[in-house]
Amino acid sequence: MIESGTTKREILYPAEIIFKAVFRNQPYTMDTIKNIVHEHAVNGSVTHKESSGGKFISYTVVATFHSEDILNTACTKITMIEGFMSLF
Repeated sequence: MIESGTTKREILYPAEIIFKAVFRNQPYTMDTIKNIVHEHAVNGSVTHKESSGGKFISYTVVATFHSEDILNTACTKITMIEGFMSLF
């Protein structure tokens, strides 16, 4: 379920979900995120963009998840990666 302000919207799974994660720029973060997405999702892709100074990097994940529990598990694992700052 997605909450936006006061409106709640039910998601019917399997569903394609898009989210971003921001990290301090460190080696192997992209590979770790790709492994988590591959383990928990179908047709997943991960793209990235560095900040202008190169200190931070954002990753965009686009993948199909079979349930909210699987999505939550993948997101939890991503937030546990060293250098994690934000998920939205």
